[in-house]
Formats: sequence, structure tokens, C-alpha cells
Amino acid sequence: MIKKGFLYSFILFISFVFAGCSILGDTVDAIKKASNSFYFNDDVSPTIHYVHSEEDKEQETKKNVIESVDRYLDSDKKINYGSPIHISNLTIDKNASLNNFSFKHDIIYLNETVDEYNRGSTISFPRAEDYNSIEGITSFRGNNYRNTASYGVADIKSSKLEQVWEVSIGYIDTWTGVGWTGQPAIIKWPDNTKDVMNLQPEKKMKDNLKEVVYATLDGNIYFLDLDDGSKTRAPINTGFPIKGSVSVDPRGYPLLYTGQGINSNANTQGDFKFRIFSLIDQSLLYELSGNDPYAYRNWSAFDSNTLVDPRTDTMIQAGENGIIYTAKLNTEYNETRKTISIDPEFSNYRYTSPYGAGLGVENSPVVYRNFMYFIDNTGFLQCVDLNTLSPVWAYYVNDDTDSTIVLEELSDNEVYIYTACEVDLQKDGGSSYIRKFNALTGRLLWEKSVKCHYDSYVNGGALATPAIGEYAVSHLIYFNIAKTTVGYGLLYAIDKNTGDVVWQIPQDFYSWSSPVLVYDEKGNGYLIVCDSGGKMTLYNALSGKLLDSISLGSNVEGSPAVYDNMIVVGTRGQKIIGVKIK
Repeated sequence: MIKKGFLYSFILFISFVFAGCSILGDTVDAIKKASNSFYFNDDVSPTIHYVHSEEDKEQETKKNVIESVDRYLDSDKKINYGSPIHISNLTIDKNASLNNFSFKHDIIYLNETVDEYNRGSTISFPRAEDYNSIEGITSFRGNNYRNTASYGVADIKSSKLEQVWEVSIGYIDTWTGVGWTGQPAIIKWPDNTKDVMNLQPEKKMKDNLKEVVYATLDGNIYFLDLDDGSKTRAPINTGFPIKGSVSVDPRGYPLLYTGQGINSNANTQGDFKFRIFSLIDQSLLYELSGNDPYAYRNWSAFDSNTLVDPRTDTMIQAGENGIIYTAKLNTEYNETRKTISIDPEFSNYRYTSPYGAGLGVENSPVVYRNFMYFIDNTGFLQCVDLNTLSPVWAYYVNDDTDSTIVLEELSDNEVYIYTACEVDLQKDGGSSYIRKFNALTGRLLWEKSVKCHYDSYVNGGALATPAIGEYAVSHLIYFNIAKTTVGYGLLYAIDKNTGDVVWQIPQDFYSWSSPVLVYDEKGNGYLIVCDSGGKMTLYNALSGKLLDSISLGSNVEGSPAVYDNMIVVGTRGQKIIGVKIK
């Protein structure tokens, strides 16, 4: 951890070294301006031409140095929560008006259906960069905006990939290895937290331990050392396949959240369960059955990933049964006594869809302040106010959407969401629709459609969550679309403002794995893509140039997470693999 005194001294030193903007905000504006100053030639493999003055270069360097240090700020920095959004202050787009849709919603408070609801502790989630109080990736795509699966700064010299370790895992029935969405959490625990947990003695004593936490289809949650893949503690065995991704409590509390995607193990049948574990001793603190008497649908899996509002101690968990669960956890954590407990109080949102009975949410909800966004299996996109548990606006996106929405905040009035659907309900001749919306009003800003093959077993379209660019690629968003009519898939870099395709790359294999962006100390972006052929590929994120590719041995449905230079991902070939970007 970089101490604040050092941090401020370092930033002051850099400010004197690099002439230019005297205010950090000016520097930020400068880098955004510089990173957008490019054009493409009209050839097949575009050449990028930067238009940088020497002053721009100096200010870009200054900004990036400060940015890289800022990523490691102490956790006691002031968190920017923002004010809750009031529906009365918004003008909802006519095409997203709730009046266009025939559906019902209910509020279930403490196991009773109520007509109206106002949350006792007002929710207003922090900005994405303030979501986590600990270093690392705590949730699927990192935070409440779902905008990153990488942490830190990569020291990239040769732009090569090197596998440095692998761990063998198992299977249950035909469910092998790691499946969709299957992203690990990677956490650098503070020393005082390590001291209370049941880590192996040598791991507890290790400086800078970064722990990989990975739920798999063999029913186990594994705990590994990022450096070499060795065990940090025994796995937790749930007994049933886990398809989704774990969440570690973003406040740094030793709490682990995980859902269950399959309810059978050979001849054993069980309820679908959502579970919360203590990471002090790995004990089960709470489990929630998806076989909910209030559910409108009898499919009760929990593939969606958990979010926690740090200030109000409120958990958000979507089910595939047509219910969004929110719970005041009443967490009590005593570090001295090495104890942690929860006593959840639930307030749940139940709804019907105008587009069918196949309710339920497989993607992971996005939250901006008090607004939650999700799309269900019928293609019904909703924005819901978490404080009143009432819908704000809605939109039909044409098909089932398992890909998670990504949110972008540029200012209080410039908040956007990006999404893409799969080809399932549309059947043959269907398209994956890629869209950008105004997140506050529901206005559709642009749309692109891509024809895809229909396959009832392995769906085409978007199963991967998009990667949204920052720094030198802040103008781009990346979509990996499976089973397009052109080849086995297409990787797109799309201009966020216009929806125009900046570059596209045909893929040799379809991919459900979500692409991940990493950045070096200068803000250059690198894109990591895994596919069903077992390849991991590294691209220059700005130009689309292929930099390197290695084989991981078998189909990668899961999504990587990255800490500095280290990538971790699991395969259907019963491996968890650590790869270094060199």
C-alpha cells in the first residue's frame, strides 16, 4: 500500500517535472483530448496517427503517472456517493415509457406483499472507482458499473503472453471445469484481515499476497495464490455446479457471495441456493432457496453476480425466478474477536414480462446511484429505483440477454448504458442488437444489428459482456459477438459516440468469454480475448493489431480477471490457468 504522505509528495514532484496544466482536472481534459486525436487510413489494417504536441505528451505522461499511483490510494479516502435520483426530475423518453408495456410489479417486504415501499436507509451507490475499499477485483466486471475486470497497471515490454501455472479441477456429471460466466475474484487482503482468516500459515505471512477466489462447475470454490496457483486454503465444496462468478464484499469484510446454477449432482437433486460464506473460517452464514413461494417462475437458478451497497449494508441479488432480492444484511464484524455475522432483512422486487413467462435474470445487475438496470430472459430491459422498488423506464431489446450491461458516467447528466442481446427467442434469421441508451431517460442513442446463427444449445449473439475503454481508448467499446453469419464470430471496436465500427476482426472460434482491457503506465490499452477453441489472444486495443496468442488447451467459456500483469481464467478442460502479460 502506498502511503498518502508519499503519494502527495510524489504527485507534487511530478507536477514540477512536467510543465503544463497546473490543475489535475485540466490534465484529465488534456489526456482525453489527446487520446481522441487520431484518424484512420482507408486500408484494411488501419494505421493510427497520433496528433500530439510536446506539451500534450508531457501532460499525458503526467496524467498517467498520477493515475497509476491513484489506483493504489488508501481505502480511507473520501467516497463520492452522489445524491439519489428522483424520478420526478426526469423526462422519460416516450419509447421507454412504462405506459408502453403491460406488466405487473410487486414489492415483497419481510415476506408480505405491499403496495408501496420506501427504504429506511436511502441507497445511493458510489461511483465505480469508489465501490471497492480493498485492492483487486471483487465482483463480476469489478464494480457496480460492471466496467472493468482488471486492476492495477501492467508493465508490458514485449506484448507476449506466457502461461506460468495451472491447477487441475474436476467436474460434476457433464459439467466440467469452469463455465459461463466463471470469472474469479482477485483480492489483495490487508494484513489485519489476513490475520483473522484461515489462510495457510505460510500464506498468512506472505507479503503482498493476492488471493484468487474461483467458483467452478465441480461444485468447489477454490482459493489460490496469484503468483503460482498454490493453495492458500482448502476449497469450499457446495456439492452442486456453480456457473456464475463469486463476489467478495467490496468493503473488505471477510464475506463471500455465490449463486448456484445447477441443482443436480448424479442422482442427487437439491434446491437452487444462493449462499453467503464467512471468509474467516469458510463457514456458511446464510443460504437462500430459489424455490421461492412468491416466484412466478419455477426455474430458480442464481447465475447473476452480487452487488453490495457499502454505506447501507444492502445486498442486491437477481434470481432467474422473476425476483430481484435486496437485503439489509445487518453485518456485524469484530476483527479483534475474529467474528462476523449477518441477519438479512429482505425487500424484493417481483415482476412479470409482457414478452413471455421466461422471467429471470442471468446477467448481473448494474447500479448507478439508486437506479438498477437488468435485462431478463424475455428481452425485457428495466430500470428500477432501489429505494422505492418501482420501475422507472423499460425497453424491449428483441431477445434474451445474458450479457451484462455496462454503464458509463461522464457527468451527472451524461450517464449511458451499453448492451447487446443473443439470438435465442428470434430463432433462425435473428440478429444480435448492440445498443447505447441514455441511462436516466431510456432514450435509445444508437443501434447496430449483426446477423447470427441460431443454435438451441450454443447460442449465437452476445454472451460476452462488453469491455469499455479508458485512457487512450476512451472513445471505444468492444463487443465480442458469437456465431455471426461471417465466420464463427466478430470482435468489434465501436465508437461510443456514433455507434460506428472502428475496426472488426473475424474470429476462428465463437466466444462466450468476456473481453478484458488492461493498460500500461502510459494509458495504452491491450485487449484480452478467450474463445471456444481454447485460445487466449492479446490485441492492441486501439488498432486491433494481433500481438500474441497462446493455447489454453480447451474451450474457455469463463471470463478472465487481471491483476497488474497476471491473468487468471478457467477452462472447460478442468484447468484454472495463470498467464502473464510480458
